[in-house]
Amino acid sequence: MRKRTQHTDWTNGLATGALLLFCMLLSGTLSAQSDHTITVRMLDSKTGQPITTSEVEVRMRVPLTSDQTKGIPPVYVRPDKYGVGVATLPITASDIRVYASYGAANWSYINCDSVQDRGTTREHWYSISEILTRGSAAPNLCNKRKITVKPGEFVFFVRPMTFREKMHE
Repeated sequence: MRKRTQHTDWTNGLATGALLLFCMLLSGTLSAQSDHTITVRMLDSKTGQPITTSEVEVRMRVPLTSDQTKGIPPVYVRPDKYGVGVATLPITASDIRVYASYGAANWSYINCDSVQDRGTTREHWYSISEILTRGSAAPNLCNKRKITVKPGEFVFFVRPMTFREKMHE
């Protein structure tokens, strides 16, 4: 049987220390990458075609049990030519509220999940965990058109503002 030397003990200690340092660095990297990423699609309520001329504003909220007291600033998503945008949301966010924002063409839209709520301050929030696990589509109260979604995808329907609605803005 071979006798252990001090050199072998020192080498084993160095290897163990290096392994611990690597694990700590890896865990720090993984926690920094723990933000949620979802795809967002904004569709015309009548045709089901993607709207690519307007940005999507994604507002977030944190759970009531969170110790985060300041609000989370909104994320603005610019859809690609296929109408798909990607939003990266902080891990602390629990729900989102999504609506059309003014785009390059300066068109404006009304969300179809709140058409019946005109004149009220009711907010429609959607669970991020549900979006990530099953996908989620906001109700289309402007039309009967529906769509299937994939996990990690949020779809909402909009319609153009009427002339009268634009005059009241």
